[in-house]
Formats: sequence, structure tokens, C-alpha cells
Amino acid sequence: CETGAELTASGSYYGYESAAQLGAVRGRETVSLFSSDSAILSDADVKRILEHRFSPRRQNKIGILAIGQEYWFGWSDELARSGVEVQEKLVSKLRSSPLVHDATYLPSLLIPEKRSVGHFREAGARYQADLLLIYRAACRSYEKSQFFGPDNSKSFCNIEAVLLDTRTGIVPFAATASRDSLAKRLETDFNLYETMRRTELEALADALAELGEEVVAFLAAVRS
Repeated sequence: CETGAELTASGSYYGYESAAQLGAVRGRETVSLFSSDSAILSDADVKRILEHRFSPRRQNKIGILAIGQEYWFGWSDELARSGVEVQEKLVSKLRSSPLVHDATYLPSLLIPEKRSVGHFREAGARYQADLLLIYRAACRSYEKSQFFGPDNSKSFCNIEAVLLDTRTGIVPFAATASRDSLAKRLETDFNLYETMRRTELEALADALAELGEEVVAFLAAVRS
């Protein structure tokens, strides 16, 4: 299994040796070598964005947005309940942070059809969420899973996530997490397909647990 995180705004990231050095860095020109870039962001905007230092508030509300279809919800009651439990574990992990007073999944009615930072910010603002944790999960069972046994299923789940500051539109944190899971078919499984979906959920649960820990650690690091 693999995990990775990018703390793009940690305390050490801003650890300049002196105020003079910080002033020199801020005084550098930020000029694009491509004139077409100005149609997206001006050089002044780029400079201002790069100089911004993210710092979470003492108490934050986190809205969680899962991108992609959670197909196991439509398969069986058992898998639907398991999927909800997986989400609840991530919520509990985030709420364990002293800097988080609430963490909930964004209501489906607020999820934007167009996936852009601007539309995500709008949804977060309407929900009054200080931060948005947006993740995409890609899970699948190995095509040669029968190698592990006729009644076994091995699945892989990879998660990509970003933490979006609703107020500024800055993404101060990004992380990836990958997990494997091997499960044996249960008597309660309708068929091997259900076993595969259950195995994928187990891998997803492990990956989301790691993601929650990374977010909590990041908030503590930049707040200290």
C-alpha cells in the first residue's frame, strides 16, 4: 500500500531565515514567459496567490465531496449500509481534530454539475463550509483474482484528494492513498460480484482512513 501527501503550506515551507530574505523573495517579479497566460491569470494575481499563506481558523467546518459514482449503493442493502459506514468513519476522523467543529458530506442538491474550482467554491460557500475536502476514488478488483482462490477476491483502491479553502480558492493540501484488500466470499454474498464490491469497500475504507489522518495532521501543522 502507498500513501502520499503534499503539505504545500506547512510551517517549514515558510521558514525564511530572516525578514529581509522574505522581503527579497516577495520583491521578485512574477512574469510569465507566455503572453497567452494573462487571459487566465494576470502576473499580479499569480504573485499574490503564491505569496498567500494559508492558515486554518480555530474552528472549521469541512464539507466533503466525493466525485464519481458510488455504484455499490445500488447493489444490495448490505453494501449500501457498508458504504455509509465507510463515509461515517472519514467524518469521525475529521471531527477528531480540535480545529474541526463539524464535517459532513455535501448534500447532493448542492453538488455542482460543472467540476471547476469556481463551482466548488460556490457550493462550499452556500453550505457555509470553511474548507472542502474533494476526493475521487478509483476502485477495481483484479482480473486475475481467482489466482488467490476460487472464493477469494482481491481489490485495489486509489484515492486522489485536495483540500480547498472556500474563502480564497487556494488548494493548500493534496494527497493520494492506495490500498489493497483481500476477502473471502461469505455465505451471505449473493455471488462473487458482491464479494468483489465488498472487497473494494474495504480497500476504500482503509484509504479514506489514511486520508482523514493526513488532513488532521496537516491542519495541526499549519495552525501551530
